[in-house]
Amino acid sequence: MTASKDCIAEAGKTTAIAGGIGLFVSAMQNTAQKHTDGARGVLTRTGGTIAFFAAMGGIFTLGECAAQGYREKEDPLNAAIGGCAAGLLAGIKSHSFAKMGAGCAAVGATMYAYEASGQLKGEFVDKTREEKKQHEKEFFKQ
Repeated sequence: MTASKDCIAEAGKTTAIAGGIGLFVSAMQNTAQKHTDGARGVLTRTGGTIAFFAAMGGIFTLGECAAQGYREKEDPLNAAIGGCAAGLLAGIKSHSFAKMGAGCAAVGATMYAYEASGQLKGEFVDKTREEKKQHEKEFFKQ
């Protein structure tokens, strides 16, 4: 399988997952609103939320994968580039260049921090007890 097909497959998975999260958020929005549409309102009144979440997920994955292919490196900067691309979508939705820039910076920085931190697992998740003690000795200079 080529790298581009892997990117498209991964983007499809992420789009589906993010769309599912968008469906949940849309259902919560529909519940909070007063109207006569009932459950149908999830799609008719707040259904744009589903598409927005799905698009954000897909664009993030495509941006990250494209950056990895272009840069030929696998590091947190790829997630920042993908996050920036997804953040731009938030600004496009509101028709504001300022919000596009802020969305790019906010989502890109957040995704960079997430990836750089070891995806919230920390840098010691795969280290043995001896390696952790060695790092502690070096850090505290005991």
